[in-house]
Amino acid sequence: MKTSQIEMFLYTVETGSIAEAARKLQKSRTTVSAALNTLEDELGVSLLSRTGNRITPTEIGASIANDCQRMLLISNDITSKCSQYNAGIASTIRVVRDDALPESIWREILARMSRKFPNTCISIYVAPSPELENMVTQNMVDVAYGLFPINNRSIHLHQNELGQIRLMSVAHKDHPLSQLRKVNQIDLETNTEIIVNYITDDELIAVESKSSKYIALNFYEHLRDAVLDKTGWSSVPALLMNEYLRDGTLKVLRHNRAMNWLSFTEITKANMSRSVIIDWLSEQVEDYLLEVSE
Repeated sequence: MKTSQIEMFLYTVETGSIAEAARKLQKSRTTVSAALNTLEDELGVSLLSRTGNRITPTEIGASIANDCQRMLLISNDITSKCSQYNAGIASTIRVVRDDALPESIWREILARMSRKFPNTCISIYVAPSPELENMVTQNMVDVAYGLFPINNRSIHLHQNELGQIRLMSVAHKDHPLSQLRKVNQIDLETNTEIIVNYITDDELIAVESKSSKYIALNFYEHLRDAVLDKTGWSSVPALLMNEYLRDGTLKVLRHNRAMNWLSFTEITKANMSRSVIIDWLSEQVEDYLLEVSE
């Protein structure tokens, strides 16, 4: 029993005509008819009933149609996976990212990714920026995307800058810092700062704070939301705040270091061969960052 025979059987059942099945499969009527006869001989049953110009499945033919459909799907899946392997496309991809880019952008990229690589199993994890390098080093993931300094700290890692993201020191419009004509270092130090924290092998660490009072959270969106709740001031990626900056809910602090740029970077193992999927994924991110920078 060949998959080509199963395909011809299913098309004949669907169209109710050997001639129509042959037309859709771009084969001759004689070829399809001969293949169906051979299939019936191999199985020892009549799969099709011919009544006038109409062909319908017999009782056994109808009962195995779904099984044949499954077999064809499995066969096509095997063929596709082998073709994907020969093309250098991984069967699985493990990605970790921070949340410096809007969630909606990652959703769009994931939807396109699943369509372009339908036979690849995709696993995406979100973690604070300081945790990403270690996850790549420990081989927990294949690639990481996030805000990093470009300094090649480890010879075991490869950093590929995809674009720049602006961080802004902001507060709610009603926060005391937003009322000041000019914010100095003492003002920052005496007001609660919302900063990022992360987990190392054995402890929870907060990144260095500019203030003597801080609240540490693990995602940039959480930092932004805490600022919106008037809990404190924070430095947050601009891409997560644009709507609130436009409507005036959030204000950029009038401080000489209220804005700075960080690199949004792809990180992989230095000795890892490049993956078609990683190349594609990085290109999507890079294109987005170029678009929003224009």
